[in-house]
Amino acid sequence: MSALVPAATLGEWRRIRRYAVPPAMIEAAARAREAGDWRAACAAADVRVAASPEQLRPFADDLAHLAPDLVRWHAPRSVGRGDTTLAPRYLLALVRRGGTALVVHLPRIGNAAQHLTMTVTDDLDGNGKIQVVDWGNMRYLWDARRAGELPAHVCGPRALELLELQEAGRAVDAWAAVGVDVPPPDPGAHGDWRARQLMSDFTALDVDPACLLAAARARGGPTASFDVSGYGELRLHDLQTDRPIAEWVQPVGWNGSRPVDRVSVAEYRRPIDLHLLRFGYLSPDQLHPLVGPHLAAYWNGASPAAAEDPWSGPVRVRCNGNWHEVGWADGRLRMPHSDEERRREHTLVALGGELQGCFAAEHGWQDRATRLPRRLAAQRRDLMLRAQHGDLGGVLARLDAGIDPRARDPHGRTLLHLLSALEQRADAAHALITRLLAAGIDVNDRDRLGRTPLFAAVHGGGSPELVRALIDAGAHPDVEDGFGNRLADVYRQHRIEDLAFLEPLLS
Repeated sequence: MSALVPAATLGEWRRIRRYAVPPAMIEAAARAREAGDWRAACAAADVRVAASPEQLRPFADDLAHLAPDLVRWHAPRSVGRGDTTLAPRYLLALVRRGGTALVVHLPRIGNAAQHLTMTVTDDLDGNGKIQVVDWGNMRYLWDARRAGELPAHVCGPRALELLELQEAGRAVDAWAAVGVDVPPPDPGAHGDWRARQLMSDFTALDVDPACLLAAARARGGPTASFDVSGYGELRLHDLQTDRPIAEWVQPVGWNGSRPVDRVSVAEYRRPIDLHLLRFGYLSPDQLHPLVGPHLAAYWNGASPAAAEDPWSGPVRVRCNGNWHEVGWADGRLRMPHSDEERRREHTLVALGGELQGCFAAEHGWQDRATRLPRRLAAQRRDLMLRAQHGDLGGVLARLDAGIDPRARDPHGRTLLHLLSALEQRADAAHALITRLLAAGIDVNDRDRLGRTPLFAAVHGGGSPELVRALIDAGAHPDVEDGFGNRLADVYRQHRIEDLAFLEPLLS
C-alpha cells in the first residue's frame, strides 16, 4: 500500500484510535479545560499531578491551555503484536521555564495501567533510565490553542506531490523535487548490508523533504544534518544555494565526529492520523476533535469501513452439526441448552472428555487456550481493551448487559487485574471488586506472569485505596510472581511512599 506505513500498522493504529483515548475521556477533559479547571481536565484524562503549586506557578499560562487528552492522543505507543498501550519509560518535556521543565511521564510498565504523571523537574537526563522526547517546539501536540498548527509544521506547500512519491517508494525523487540529489550510500564506507539497510530506512522516512530542508536553511549555516537511522545520517552542504549537496555520514558515536546543526527528524515526522485519513481507515470525525478538522484536507473522501461492532447482531456457534445462536444474560452465556445438558457436559469433562460446541465457547471465554468463535473473541477483546484504557463506562455497560465478567486478556489478566486502569471514578471502580468477586473471580487469581490482582495493582501504579480494598477482600500480600519477584521486592525497589501501610504486611 505504501512504502511509508505498512497496511498492518495502519490497522493497529485504527484499533489504538478506537480504544486508547475513549471519547468519554476526551469530552470530560474538554469540558473541564473550557471551564478553566486544568486539574479536573488532567483527572479526566488520567494524568496524575505530582508537583506542588509553587513548582507549577511558572507554568500557569501553559497549564491553562493544556489539553491532557491530546497529550495522551499523541504520546508514543508500543505498536506491534496487537498492542495498543503507551510506550513505557518515556518522558515528554512539554515546556521549559527558568531552568525547570513541565514534563509528563509515561507508565513505567507498558502493559500496566495507562496512567500519566505530570511533574516539574530540573533534570531531564533521567540517568539513562528513560527516553526524553522534547515537545518544546511541538506545542500543537499538547496546547489546545496551537493544535491547528500541526499540518503546517509537518507538511510543506507541495505536501501531496512529495507524499505520493514517497508512498511509491521514490524517496530519492521526492528529495530531487525540492532540489537535493541524494546519492546511494557507499558500500565501501558503510558495508554492503548497512548500505542497503540505510537506503531502506531512507525510503521509509516519513517526513516532508521540503519541511526538513526549510528547517535546515532556517538555521542560517552552510551545513546541517539529520539522522535517518542508526546506520547513518544525511548531511547537507551549501544550504543557501538552490541545489544543496548531500552526503552520507556515519552516525554520531562511530568515529567521534558530531554533525553540525542537526535537525530533529522527530519534530517533522508526519502524524499517523494523516495516513489513516489518506487511506480511508478513519474519517476526520473519528479522530480527536483537536486533530481531525485540521487534517481533513488529507482525507481521501471515502467513507471508512465501519469498525464492526462485536455486540451487534447474533452470535452463532457450530454445535453438534447445527448452528446455535448464543448471547449474554445475567453473567453467563445464554444458549439453547438446558441446565441439565450443561451439568451433563461438565460431568463428561470431569471424566476426561472434551467440551464441544456451545459449551466449549462458554469455557473458552475464560480460558485463553480454548479457541472462541470469531464474534465472541471480538467481544472479549473489546471488553478487555476498554478496561485496559480506563473506559469504565464502557466496561460497566457491558457488565450491566449481562456479559460474563470472567474474561481474560491475552496476558491472562482478569478484570480484577485491570482495576487500577479504571480508577478515574474511584468509587465505581472499587465497587467493581465486590461485583467481580461475586461473579466467581478469585482475588488471588494469577495471570500468565504469575501476578495476582494485588501484585498488578502495586506493580502498575494502583492507588492506596485500591490496594487496601483488595487486601480487605482477601488478597494475600505475601506473594511472588512467576519470575520469583516478591511483592515486597516490588514495593521496596520502587519506593512507593503512599503504600507505606503495606510494610508491616510484607515478609
